[in-house]
Amino acid sequence: MLHLFVGADEYLKSEGAKRVIDALVPPADRDFGLEIVDGACDRADEALEAIGRTEEAARTPSFLGGNKVVWLREANFLPGAKGRAAEAQAVREAAAAFVERLAASPLPEGHHLIVTAAVCPKNTKLHKLAEKTGEVRECGASLRPWEVEKAAQERLAEALPAAGLRMAPPVRAAFAKRVGADTRTLVSELRKLRDYIGKDGAEVTLRDVEAVTSVSVGTEPFALSEALLARSPGAVARAVALLRTDKNAAFAAAAVMLNTLNDLCAIRDALDRGWLAGNRWEIPADRLPARLARLSGWALGKQAEAAKRYSLNELRAGRHHVVEMRFKLVDATAQDPWAIIEPAALRVVMRRVRQ
Repeated sequence: MLHLFVGADEYLKSEGAKRVIDALVPPADRDFGLEIVDGACDRADEALEAIGRTEEAARTPSFLGGNKVVWLREANFLPGAKGRAAEAQAVREAAAAFVERLAASPLPEGHHLIVTAAVCPKNTKLHKLAEKTGEVRECGASLRPWEVEKAAQERLAEALPAAGLRMAPPVRAAFAKRVGADTRTLVSELRKLRDYIGKDGAEVTLRDVEAVTSVSVGTEPFALSEALLARSPGAVARAVALLRTDKNAAFAAAAVMLNTLNDLCAIRDALDRGWLAGNRWEIPADRLPARLARLSGWALGKQAEAAKRYSLNELRAGRHHVVEMRFKLVDATAQDPWAIIEPAALRVVMRRVRQ
């Protein structure tokens, strides 16, 4: 049987693989009934060796008989992957031949192959074979800025019972914004909270979250995006305070800000034209610009509420400020980039005083 766990969330993939292993191979039998092959390969020869080892192990009977599990872990050379190993002609041919043999000659009874990978497109033969003969689990697609908080809340709801903690909705929201949607980080931060509070079933407070949890590095550049959506000078100041120690995050934050303003401009224009009601489009999808057609449901509603906080002219002016800011970042490499970003972000969110 073929088990495919694919996506960006390493924790979910490894937990899925461990679930299969726990169900099929008792701990006492794992010296002979389990084999793990490292699929994270930098060179073509390493990838070819991993393919050969995986196939040989998957078709060789267990020394003790019974079930056998082979785990090809974090394979980065499968069809659809990018990189030096994946793009080598010999590796592409070997990987394709391996999948062809799996399809033509199923594994022996009681043998299971687990494959975890960041990428395996749905139109590849491996993905289709896993759907047909085994299982496929999507483990964390790459998230757009406005999807991070929702995904974090969903994963938090699943992880809280296992952590032995309780959170009221406002505390969950604060935790999700602070920690992000990476499951491994989320679980680690919950363990820190559990150790800090010291008892099962405890109610976590906002003060606990602020005292114990760390801001996820992966979500930091989006803090300024959230400040723009909220149109909050205070949120801008807090976001910059979090980010100021990391000069490398400046260009990522600038790119996220510009993308956010481009989306808000498009949505504000759609609102003014009467194309949008709540979180539903009032015109057929094929008439929508591509930037708008990709938005729907919860994400669309959140963006629409944010766009209503600005006029279209304010958003266009804000976009101009951010474009100018990006040019200044390139030209002033010796200067503190946050000293350039913070004034520009504040110019976007500050309301004009009418004379």
